[in-house]
Amino acid sequence: MNRILVATDGSEGADRAVDYAARRAKADGAELLIVNVMGGYGLPDKVFLAFTNDQNVLLKELLASQSAATLTTARDRAREAGVSTIVLESRTGEVAQTILDIAHEKKADAIVVGKRGAGRVAGVLLGSVSQKLVSLSPLPLTVVP
Repeated sequence: MNRILVATDGSEGADRAVDYAARRAKADGAELLIVNVMGGYGLPDKVFLAFTNDQNVLLKELLASQSAATLTTARDRAREAGVSTIVLESRTGEVAQTILDIAHEKKADAIVVGKRGAGRVAGVLLGSVSQKLVSLSPLPLTVVP
């Protein structure tokens, strides 16, 4: 295995996924690709349309800052676990599909996600992102409880 993608939103479940992926990457000598996807945040589109241009710019800056902080924290966790090669990636979009797109573009060998993230409760047993990934991923997928 050469490259493991782990998705994080900074939640406790995502931290467990990062820890698991870091252990696997270290054991396999693989690169760890840590991804944060900024999705719709449970807000209806009409809320975003009501913002002025300046408000939209500020919101994007705040979200980018939060994403950078989330990725930095995850990178530090992976470094503590002994992973030598770590790549960070931040994107916007529909979360599950964007994770799959990044995995394809970066030629990941496996995907690791937490069972539940910081978003809204959408699944009975799994969070909506992990549930979608289980259904759609062409790669080996590990869902960490």
